Amino acid sequence: MGRIIFLNCFPRDCITGGVKTTYRHALLLRRAGFEVQVMQPDGPPSWLDREMAALICSDVTNLTANDLIVFPETLNGWYSKMIRAPLQGKKVIFCQNPYYFFTYGPSKQNLKEWGVQYILSPGAYCTRMIQSVLGVDNVLITPPVVDGTLFTPQPKSLQIVVSYRKWVGQENVVDYAGLMREMLHLKYPQFTHISWIALQNNSEAETADIMGRSAIVLSLGRLESLGITALEAMAAGCCVVGYHGGGGIDYATAQNGFWHSPEDVEGVVDSLARAITGFSSGDPLLPKMLEAGHRAAQAYAPERVSATLKQVYSQLLNAGE
Repeated sequence: MGRIIFLNCFPRDCITGGVKTTYRHALLLRRAGFEVQVMQPDGPPSWLDREMAALICSDVTNLTANDLIVFPETLNGWYSKMIRAPLQGKKVIFCQNPYYFFTYGPSKQNLKEWGVQYILSPGAYCTRMIQSVLGVDNVLITPPVVDGTLFTPQPKSLQIVVSYRKWVGQENVVDYAGLMREMLHLKYPQFTHISWIALQNNSEAETADIMGRSAIVLSLGRLESLGITALEAMAAGCCVVGYHGGGGIDYATAQNGFWHSPEDVEGVVDSLARAITGFSSGDPLLPKMLEAGHRAAQAYAPERVSATLKQVYSQLLNAGE
């Protein structure tokens, strides 16, 4: 059986949901007995633990026809050249965001010419979109990991955590998180004392600690294939308010969060106020919502994802043999 080689040639300390998922998948596959490497020419990121760091290589040599080369969906620069190159090994694209993927011209004909045999997707929503837009069938689901031993509830402070990388102020578009905070203060001045904590380039351990100690997470998912931040918040026992970003429809329900469309800004503000009031008054709805969120996050527990990865990657490695 060949190697599994994840191409992760992004800046060394880049922390995104996609990068984290790549390393977590690689580690679970290594633990399951597969031979796995993560190509990261700049060396191990500073936030990576030792076990994951051991997976990293600066280059890949001696490729064979049995090796599996896993490309990201961002097929620009070096990746654009490599996906078109006549490499030894089986080419697979792990599409963690179809909205990025579609901008690189991955037509059905191009995929065939590039030698891409399969596409991997994090969830059902993303899979359906890839199949519908590209007219391909060979899409397999490999979900992200939400580690409940890391993202776990702690004694809660009544504060709001927000990650708004995809909704920062743009030309002629306001900063959504800042707007919601101001609207909350204007409409509900009794909540001006509530602290807001912004997640910005935090390590996974730092994010888990902040979420674990926080009562509310404002989810500002946008153009998501799945949306792992909201799931991590659910695992950490937070009340989730905001957007599922599209792909979050795989798990978002009225029972596990206060979900809104991006246009319903005032509705989000009202739900933030409802969550704050609920925690303060002991609203019996919130424990039920938190429990439903915890169940949703458990579907992405390491042991469940590991079983899926073993099945999918065994199929990929044995394809054509």
